[in-house]
Amino acid sequence: MTRPHPGIPALFRSFLYLGVTAFGGLAMIEPLRRLVVQDRGWLSPREFMDGVAFCQVIPGATVVQLATYVGQRLRGPAGALAAGAAFILPAFVSMTALTWLYRSFGHLAWVQALSRGLNAAVLALLLQALWRLGRDICRFWPELALAAGAFAAFGAQLDYLAVFLGAGVLRCCLPRAGEAGGPGSPEVPKAPTGVRELAVAAGLLAGALAGWLALSRHSPLLAQLAALMAKVGVISFGGGYVMIPVLQREVVDHLHWLSLPQFLDGLLLSYVTPGPLIILAAFTGYLVQGLAGAAVATVAIFLPPILIVVGLSPFYQQVKGARWMQPFIRGVLAALVGMLAWTTLKMGLATLTEVKAWALMLGAAIALLGLDMNLLWVILAVAVVSVMIF
Repeated sequence: MTRPHPGIPALFRSFLYLGVTAFGGLAMIEPLRRLVVQDRGWLSPREFMDGVAFCQVIPGATVVQLATYVGQRLRGPAGALAAGAAFILPAFVSMTALTWLYRSFGHLAWVQALSRGLNAAVLALLLQALWRLGRDICRFWPELALAAGAFAAFGAQLDYLAVFLGAGVLRCCLPRAGEAGGPGSPEVPKAPTGVRELAVAAGLLAGALAGWLALSRHSPLLAQLAALMAKVGVISFGGGYVMIPVLQREVVDHLHWLSLPQFLDGLLLSYVTPGPLIILAAFTGYLVQGLAGAAVATVAIFLPPILIVVGLSPFYQQVKGARWMQPFIRGVLAALVGMLAWTTLKMGLATLTEVKAWALMLGAAIALLGLDMNLLWVILAVAVVSVMIF
């Protein structure tokens, strides 16, 4: 069966909607899967999970990378940029508006209450992602064992990338159970050669470097901000949870652009803003150089990892069919389940400290897992109740 091919406007609208409801970082994998696989049928379950595995071993915000990967698979480089930009745009607009309020009026008391409630909703989203992905991935004992090992490894604070690559290698050494694709999967298009994608990525990179050189002549501070954010985006494997401490070390401890209380306030705002947690870059840029700083910081932290997806995705499509690659992918996905379990436990211990938080989390979990309610309505309901009860 041939899958429907969405146009660029349809891709942009779909990921813009996802960006509005994208709370919780890794918790957004399940809503993204539902849209792309279940509701629209754009990718088969196996294609989507292959993309999830790919995004675990490249730098950047994982869910932004996954949105970019889906756009790339469906409409090439133009689709990748449309999906990535649409997913980030609501976060940028929301964070910029909140930062303006923060800078103009000081501490926003209601943000604390909203954050406590939304954290409970994010915990429910993590449980949903853990249940759905765990059920699909850990059907055989090798994956279950690797997920448990990854859970222990993350608990021991071992290196993120080493855990994922190690799980992939170990899975290649274990019995090859359950690797065949499911029946009825949509037809997979032939993988591109990658020459066009590499050329596009190289052209965009050259344009970005030319822009940075022009910026350095016009505003050295903005150029320094752009270089810093690009570095954070390229060297950080593991998504926002890894990128945030790297950013703190640079802007608070090294450059002293923000005080630690300001940085923590920005982190709090990032939790109540849809989209990736590392939209904290927009908060930082705004406090450094206003709206221009917010825009430059956001583009600089997301563009290099997006270009990595655009440039490398076609080559990944060519090698993922190799006999050794499928068990490697399954091992990486098993490690993701372990990471989700560890993140859920850690966040649960920090969030569920009172009866009201437990009630919100259970209500959201029932709505998402039991009643299969629309995520947007669940988030809105939790936000309203949070402001009322906290």
